[in-house]
This record gives sequence, C-alpha cells and structure tokens, in this order.
Amino acid sequence: MKATAFSAELAYAEAVEQLQMRAVKRDRWSSRAVFWTAVRFGVDQVLAVAWPEARSRWEWLWSVAVREHLPPIPGIPEAENMPSDATAAELEFARMRAIVGGKGKR
Repeated sequence: MKATAFSAELAYAEAVEQLQMRAVKRDRWSSRAVFWTAVRFGVDQVLAVAWPEARSRWEWLWSVAVREHLPPIPGIPEAENMPSDATAAELEFARMRAIVGGKGKR
C-alpha cells in the first residue's frame, strides 16, 4: 500500500504500534514514510503523545515524508524494506544482495 493511501491519523496509529514492536525487533512498516515521520516527530514523543495533541505537527511532517524519496528502514532486511511500489526486479536484486552479504549495494 502506498503511503499516500493512508491518512495521517492511520499512519500515526501504525507508528505507535510498530514502535512498540521495534523494541522486540518484530516491527513491520507499511511504508518508509510512516517510519521516517515517526523518527522526525521523535520516537519517545510518538509513544507518549495521544493523536489529538500530535495531530498538527504529525500532519505537517507526514505531508513532507510522503513526497520524499526516503532511505531504507534501519534493521529490516532490504528486501522486506522495499517500497510497496517496488518492481519485481528491484525486489529480486535486493534478495540477491542479501544472499551475497550486501555486496554490490547501490
């Protein structure tokens, strides 16, 4: 699912859930935009602030993130970290790089 298909509020709810899962290395993000918006907002703040209080700032950060080309999410294998609109070839190249230990990474 593309990041733009989400509302800012749904992205915030996902961030709260996935940041809790990240503590035990079980996070699975629907998009890089959700992750990087949470980072820019402040991970501790996402976990501590309810949506009504976070809304204005999150919506602004979210609007920026969904338009950017964002780096991979750290700690998640590249093939699992590809954008939802990645081509089959991009996914296969990422899997091959994982097999050879990341050599040849762009």
